[in-house]
Amino acid sequence: MSARQRLNELAEAKRLLALQGDLHRSLLRLDGCALRARFASLSAARAKLEAGRPLLFAGAVLAGVLAARRWRTLLRWAPTAVAAYRWLCRLTTK
Repeated sequence: MSARQRLNELAEAKRLLALQGDLHRSLLRLDGCALRARFASLSAARAKLEAGRPLLFAGAVLAGVLAARRWRTLLRWAPTAVAAYRWLCRLTTK
């Protein structure tokens, strides 16, 4: 193998590595944009939860007390609690 051919192969390998690095940087930028979009939707959900925070806190306390005393009773009341929460959400959005 001649020295010129070896240099050409090394130059080609170097070019391929540079292209691979550019590809990986592009993929990282794309992942960063996707994460920013997800965090934006999470902050919107967090803002929604902050509006109903007192109700959520009261519900969590009530659920904790019921769960500590009788967890089966809590399971029976869970569908009613969900329906009441949805009803309250409809009232607050109008």
